[in-house]
This record gives sequence, C-alpha cells and structure tokens, in this order.
Amino acid sequence: MTGLVRDDFATFFAAAHGDSRRRPFAWQERLLDQVLTGEWPRQIAAPTGAGKTAVIDVHVFAVALMGADVLDVRVPRRLALVVNRRGLVDDQFEHARRLQGLLANPGGCVLSQVADALGALRWASRPGEARSPLVVGRLRGSLPPSRGWRDDPTACAVLCATPDMWGSRLLLRGYGSAPAAWPREAGLLAHDAVVVIDEAHLSRQLLTSARRVAVLHAAAPRSIPGPPLQVVETTATPTGSAKSVVAVTDHDLRADSVLARRLSLPKPVRRLTLPSWPLSGKRGRAARAKAVPLLADQACELREKFGPTVGCFVNNVASAVDLADELRQRQREGRGLVVELFCGRMREHDVQQARLRYPGLLEPRGNTAVDVVVATQTLEVGVDVDFTAAVTEIASGTAIAQRAGRVNRMGDRQTTEIVLAGPETAAPDVQAWPYVGTDISAASDWIERRARDSFGLAPAALHLDPPPQQALKRLLLQRPELADSWHWARTSDVLAAEPELDLWLDDDLDPDLDVGIITRRALPSDPVDATRLVRCLPPRQHEVFPTTMRIANTLRSRLAEQATPVLLARAGQVDVLADDDRLRPGDILVVDDRIPIQRANVIDADTGDLTGAPDVLTVGGGSSEVGEIVLRVEPGLGLAVSNDRIAEALEACADALAEGATHKARQRVADILDVALSADTAAEATWLLRHRVSDCDVHLHTNPDGTPTRLLLIDARRAVRDDEERQVRSVTGEPVLLSTHAAAVRDRACQLGQLLIPDTGLTNALAAAGQHHDDGKTDPRFQGILGADAPGDQPLAKSGSRSRSAAKNNVGLPSGWRHEQLSVVKAAGQVDAHEQELVLRLVGTSHGQGRHGFPHTTTDLVHSNKTESLVELSQAFFDEGTWDDLIEATHLAWGVWGCAYLEALLRAADCQVSAEGS
Repeated sequence: MTGLVRDDFATFFAAAHGDSRRRPFAWQERLLDQVLTGEWPRQIAAPTGAGKTAVIDVHVFAVALMGADVLDVRVPRRLALVVNRRGLVDDQFEHARRLQGLLANPGGCVLSQVADALGALRWASRPGEARSPLVVGRLRGSLPPSRGWRDDPTACAVLCATPDMWGSRLLLRGYGSAPAAWPREAGLLAHDAVVVIDEAHLSRQLLTSARRVAVLHAAAPRSIPGPPLQVVETTATPTGSAKSVVAVTDHDLRADSVLARRLSLPKPVRRLTLPSWPLSGKRGRAARAKAVPLLADQACELREKFGPTVGCFVNNVASAVDLADELRQRQREGRGLVVELFCGRMREHDVQQARLRYPGLLEPRGNTAVDVVVATQTLEVGVDVDFTAAVTEIASGTAIAQRAGRVNRMGDRQTTEIVLAGPETAAPDVQAWPYVGTDISAASDWIERRARDSFGLAPAALHLDPPPQQALKRLLLQRPELADSWHWARTSDVLAAEPELDLWLDDDLDPDLDVGIITRRALPSDPVDATRLVRCLPPRQHEVFPTTMRIANTLRSRLAEQATPVLLARAGQVDVLADDDRLRPGDILVVDDRIPIQRANVIDADTGDLTGAPDVLTVGGGSSEVGEIVLRVEPGLGLAVSNDRIAEALEACADALAEGATHKARQRVADILDVALSADTAAEATWLLRHRVSDCDVHLHTNPDGTPTRLLLIDARRAVRDDEERQVRSVTGEPVLLSTHAAAVRDRACQLGQLLIPDTGLTNALAAAGQHHDDGKTDPRFQGILGADAPGDQPLAKSGSRSRSAAKNNVGLPSGWRHEQLSVVKAAGQVDAHEQELVLRLVGTSHGQGRHGFPHTTTDLVHSNKTESLVELSQAFFDEGTWDDLIEATHLAWGVWGCAYLEALLRAADCQVSAEGS
C-alpha cells in the first residue's frame, strides 16, 4: 500500500507538468473517473487546445491506483496513442519520456507514491537497480522502432505511434520488426491495452479494424483473464454517434476561466487570394514562384503587428523550403528575419538542434528570438506551440481548424489574426496533394462563413459550426474476419503472397507510407565492406531522415549511378539494395554522406540545389544513455590526427589481437582514442573500455590482405537485443547452464502469470513451458555451437562468447534448424496431460518460430544417437501433421491474439532472465 488515492490526481498532474499551479480541467477529471470503472470511453470529444495529451497522465495515474490496490477493477496497463502526424507522435513521446524521467527520480512527493504503486505491479527488479517504473516507446515509420516495451508486460507503458506502425503490429505484421517478433507485439497490443486514436477522422479504417480485433479477441471460447483491447477515438468535432463519450461542455467553459480563454477568445480570419494555385503538382514550381513572395509579405505584416513568433503553414515540403528561404532574405531592423523550418521529413537530430538553438520554441512559452516558423502538417496537430498569428495555405476544413489551434493556444493574447491563402474559388476537381479537390472546395465555403464571424476560428465557435469532414478516399471500410486473423497468424511460414495490410489500415488505398534514409561518412565503395560496416553500426533514431516511398523510389535511380552502394536496413538485417527490392514501411536506406539528397535539412527528390547530408551517428545520439556509445576510427575520416598515426595504432591493435592479448588490444584502442578524438568522446569510450570486457565490442576490420582498415567501438551494455543472439550468448561473458536458465525462465514465467493472469491453469502452463522451452539445446550438435567441451559436461543454455555465423555448419546442423522444434518432442513425454497442447505450443513458439510449421522433418531434426520413442514422437508431430493440428486447436480455444499474448509472456520471461545473466 502506498497511500495513493483518487484525490491525489490534481497534485500528480501539477507535478507531472512541473507547475504547482497547474490543475487538470474538469473534463480530464471526468475522463479519469470513467477509466477507473475499468472501461475507457469510446470517444473523447475535446477541441484543439483542451489538453488531449493529458490522456497519458490519466492512464499513468489510473494504473498507479491499480498498483496501490485501491481499485476493484483492472485497468489496461498499456496505452497506445496513435495519430497520423509524425510531429505529434514525437511531441507525445517527449511528454511520456519526461514523465518517465520524473518517476525514475521522483524526489519524495506524490510522484514517489505513483512510482512505488507502479513498481508494485512489476516483477521484482534486481537489488540496487535504478529504473523508471514507466515504460515508453515510439513506433513511427522511418525510425527504428522501440523494442524494450516488449520485455516487461507487467509494466505501465505508453506507446506513441503512427497508424500503420501500430496497426501493422496489431495485425501480426509489424512494419520494421522481424517476423519472429510479430506475435509477441500483437499479443501485447491486443490484451491488457487501450489505444487512443487521435484525429480519428483521418484513420477511420484503422478504427474499424481495431474495434473488430477487440471483438474477435474477446470472443475466444477460453478467454485470457484481464482487459481485452479497448479502442478510443478522439476528435475536436464529434458526430454524436458514440455511446460512451467524455467531452468538453459549455459548463466547463463557464466554470474554468483558463479553459474559457483558450477556447473562446476570437481568432479572426482574413482571406488572401493567390494568383496561381495549387502549389504542388506539375505546375507547382511556377505557382510557388508567384505565391511565396505574397505569403512572405503576409508573414512579415503579422510579425510587425503581433510580434514574434508567427506561424506559416503550407501543404508540401517544397513550398515550406521556398517560403523559409524567401523569409530569410527579408530585413527587419537591419537584420534578416530569424526563420525556423519544421516538417515531418527532418531528422530528429536536426529538430533537436533547433530546440537547443531556441529553447522553448516548440513549447507554449515560445522563444521571441525566432520571427517566423514555417511548417507543413507536422505542426498542425497536438504540438504545443503558441503562435502570435498565422498564415496558412488552404487545406481541408479539419486541417485548418487544427492549424488555427496553434494560434494564441494558451489564450494569453487579446488579439490575433489568421490569414488564409488560396484560390478565389476552389473547384472540386482541382487536386492539391495531400488533399482532394472536394475537401478544398468544402473548406473554402466554410471559411467564408467563419471570416464573416468575429470569433473566426476560435475552438468554441467551431463547436457550433464545425469544419467539413474530409471525404473518405475509399467506398467501403473493410472489417477483419476470423479467417483473416488465421492467415495473418502464419507469421513464420513462407506464404505464396504476403498480406497487403492497406485494406485494413488505410483510409487511402494508395498511401505514401514512410521509409527512412541515413548517411554514413565515407561509406566504402566495396558492397561487402559497406554492408559489414552498417551491420556493426546500424541506424539509430536520431539520424534518420523520414521520407515517403514515392520520394525514396525517385531517388533510387539517381543513387544507382553513384560509386558507393546503397544499402537496405530492414527488421534488423542489412543488405545491398537490389534492383528488384520493393520498399516496405519501416525500411531504411543507407547512402554515402556526399551524395546530394537534401535541401534545408529535408530529403528532396528534386534535381536542384541539393547537398549531401552530414553523418550524425556520433553527434547528439544520447551517449549518456546506456548502450549509446558508438565510435568509428579509420584513416580518411578527418580525425584530429594524421592518417599515418591512425594506421600505426590500428596495426598495433591488430598485432595484440593476433597474440590473443585482449587487454593489450583494448589498451591500443584507448591509445587511438586519446590521439584521434575529442577529450569528451575519448573519456566516455576509455571509461567503457576499462569496465567489463562484455560491456563493449571492439571490431577490427581488415582488407583481404589482412591490413587493418578501421576500428569500431560499440557499447554492448544493451547487448543481445535480438532474440537470435539472446538464445546463445550470455551477457555476462560467462557460460550459463541449461538447468540454471530453464529454472530461471520457469520461475519468471510463473511470476508473470501470477501478476497478469490469475488463472492457475494458465500460470502452470507458462511455468511448464518455461521449464522445457530450451530442452532441444541438449542436442550434441547445438552444444557444439555453444562451446561445450565434452559430451559428459552439463549442457549449456548460453555460451560465454559470441557465436560464429558458420558454427551451425561446422557442427553438422542443417540450415534453419530450430532447437525449439526439438524441444517440443522432448517435452511431449514430460508434460502432464492437463493443458498439454497449450504447453507444447508455447514451447515450440517460444522464439517466434513454428507458426504454423517448422522446416525440418525427423531425419534432420533428431541427432543420430536418437531413441526410438523420440523418433516416434518427432514423426507424429512433424512428419504426420500433429503440430499443425495443435496450432489450430489452440487458436480455436484461446484465439489468435490470446495465443499471441501467452507467447509474449513466455518470451518476456526468457528475455528478462537472459538480460540478467541467467
């Protein structure tokens, strides 16, 4: 018991926002009370500026009350916030991360009570371990997806995601994730979870699919204890069709002066006719040449009248870059205007640099040093900026309402103005990507009405005259059926055709989905060497340029003409991009940093004034965080020492490694750092080198003649992040006995079961599966991979050193051999009949494989010194089809998502104890 009670929410809310005077609005209090019944509302109806991001605070506090044991019901542990705007995903993620940090070091106030209550929900941490009880993650296209949230299903979690990244995971096809991870992600998102789909009018198909999955999951004959997926839509313009709604009311405005100022102060609208429009498409360049100076004039006029910072919204990146260039040439008081550009195709690193240059710019307090901010749709939803006034290109009605919500957002100014630029008349057949002509035409008529009203685009006024909804870009919404889920569940089979998820995820059946691009300094021209380099230094979130498939495919032909290869990073794998490779959401291309691909920190497919993009892998990557130190040393990188001295140091390091003198080699690495790198970087890396050998990896790459070419130092304190490596390597550098590992996984699986599914049968099944999930590792051939010295030794679960890629071939294992397939056969004779099917299913799928089949029959699966009973069991399961029948039987009993959830719990137990060294 922590002493936490419902009435502590206001104090917690203030502490979470760092302002002792800040209090939740009445509608946020009502939302909390609704959540505490165990059921989130189906709809949250709150105008722009009403504070919808507070759903994070409500979720965390509600889960904390559950941990404090003051609730009679269970509330979902995991919250997913889904919105079709990269900028808002990042903004929500930053708020969640700030709260995560506060709860890691709560400082003895209500935050301490919340942290203790959340900690009570989790499995016991190791003595002395300091970590936040809140888990956060981000899932958006073009960024390597967060993975840590999968390893602790007992934790309170907040995931911020774009529709395709969240939806693809729910449908067992997670974009950017390895197929072996698809089931565990789907299970965790479909059970003990709530999803809040923001701006739901932009994601109506996703809303339909999510609600249908919730129904299918809950309808399984043997349902899993705990709350199934709850689906919430949020909107600033409710339709009144939802049965359970938490909304901002007129009474709220009368009772709360702060909320009233935000929502009721006038935001007058003035029209500006552009001589040529739209600003995109075939004639977009000529139209922009005429329109951009007029938009800049209006921005300067608003800057003079209302002061900094004025917002300028346009509909495409080319217009934003042109407008920012034009404004920077304007003069005010003998200096050029200070202009910052933000769009969704900027790297996280570049956005962070802007935040550092102008603290507070992307927060309500602002930064008056910046005269104008130019943005695309990335700032129109949810981002907590507060502009003095705005110029906006005409868009859909809902988009215009959102952009207006960034103006006088906090209600601290008595006057403001919004200039809306567009054609004199908007013909319905004129397309203006990303909006269709009918949306623009309807918005134009609506804006005429709003311009005649003195309250203009004030949120309260839009409650009476809501903007026209965007037209649905497809005739029918598709409902997932049970047969679809069974097809998606075949996650480890090679299907004749992979399911195209657009039908179940996207309102537009021709979406331009996200991919990413990163640059590497001096990328080797040899494809094999380049691939080796990027496999050692894979993409990190801060260095990825988000872009669209359309632009990435346009760039491919230009990139193919370069001397350096183009690499494709997909789901943790890196290979040379082949001509017939089809890009998928979540893919990342890797190119040399000298290739001209960007303009004003934005990837561009134009052939104009483009430049290379600097490699920022080791700049601003958060090296203070565990697992983030990355260094690359080689001649030709422009380091602060001659290439000859670097070559000499590399030779000395190579000699030491050849002699087997590991510690001597590490000292040579330290010598290189001292002469080649800045003091701060060298100090960080030297500190890492002097700690445990297993805390960092030192890679020395050589030419075919053996000459060392480069040295890579990689922080391994987040070692063994992928499942394949975790199965065979100990994070401590010491071998782990199979009996020790099996007992640890059994106990942890039992703990997770007791915390999450208070069902003795299921908990016992999880524990039994944990005990037997690695039985197949006793195969003498697999023990050879792990380095077992003699047949009489106790079998190992994990080696004390890294496995070699050729090890399986060296010991006689066939390609693709899976130890968990053999585990099924060995466990079949040891597991009690009660729930045997479920236990064996969990054993066989304990590493994401075997859904529905395995690649080998008895001949390859079982070692030559086999017993007759083992052969008979193997033949029954994998030669005669019993395994396929078992998978289908468990799907029938517990459902596709129920089985996936139980698999996620077992795999979490395995991952946890592996990370702890067992």
